[in-house]
Amino acid sequence: MTIYLAYDGSVNGDWIAPYAVQAARHRPTPRLRVVHVENAEISGKALAEKFDTIRHIAGNAHVDVDFSIIPMRHGVFGGLIEKLPEGVDTAVICGLRVRGGRRGFLAGTVSEQLLRHQKYTVVALRVVQPGLLGVVRRLLLPVAGHRPGTAAAHVLLELLVPTLSDVRLLHVVRVSGRRFRRLSAAQAGALRHDAAPRMDILERDIAAGIDLGGTHLDIAVRVSDNWASEALIEAAHMRADLIALEASTQTLATPMKFGDPVEKILRNTPCDAAIYRGPR
Repeated sequence: MTIYLAYDGSVNGDWIAPYAVQAARHRPTPRLRVVHVENAEISGKALAEKFDTIRHIAGNAHVDVDFSIIPMRHGVFGGLIEKLPEGVDTAVICGLRVRGGRRGFLAGTVSEQLLRHQKYTVVALRVVQPGLLGVVRRLLLPVAGHRPGTAAAHVLLELLVPTLSDVRLLHVVRVSGRRFRRLSAAQAGALRHDAAPRMDILERDIAAGIDLGGTHLDIAVRVSDNWASEALIEAAHMRADLIALEASTQTLATPMKFGDPVEKILRNTPCDAAIYRGPR
């Protein structure tokens, strides 16, 4: 798999570069390809200095790196899709908006377009702990409790597994707010019990699809009327380095709004956060 960094020259772009270096570091041929689409915000000496910083980080990790500056083609997204080779052997690491504001962190971004494009694996990152330098040891992986998402999860884990020590699969059994307020402990326990067999199957599927080495894999099943809040609580509780959410077809079916659960997680995350999706 070839690792590409879609680099925009922003502060968040600087912070995600170590993630791309770490992903490339453990490939059979440790090489990173940095792609930058020309824009008016950064160029010339300032861009060259940023490239030198990435080259230094890559050199310390014994990763070869090459840089491409490409023209826009009907915008940044058009320039990227002309350059990036399609297929399962391409992984693109990109950034989310540095400050979400009322626009959100993902909605309307080039990263959202790349996730919708679904021609390669895309991992879009918001970094809030730049000191990690892309080294993820504790990963929280919220899952829906069914099998279709395991292929994308396998690719994400393959990129991260060399440094992982703990992976937690989180499944939130969602109930209405009215029902949740009236739920007894026994009823909540029954709902968790009903979800357990599906999660056991999912855990086996993930473990069978990738060699996790000494990484500890466990499951957490929660009952809530707000899965985003539950994911944030779990991330803080386990002191996760990264929370990674799969961008499902349902998630991207309509334009994302400020109040969407994914945006809530990106806005309030206590750790780095990633949105990922595999190719069709």
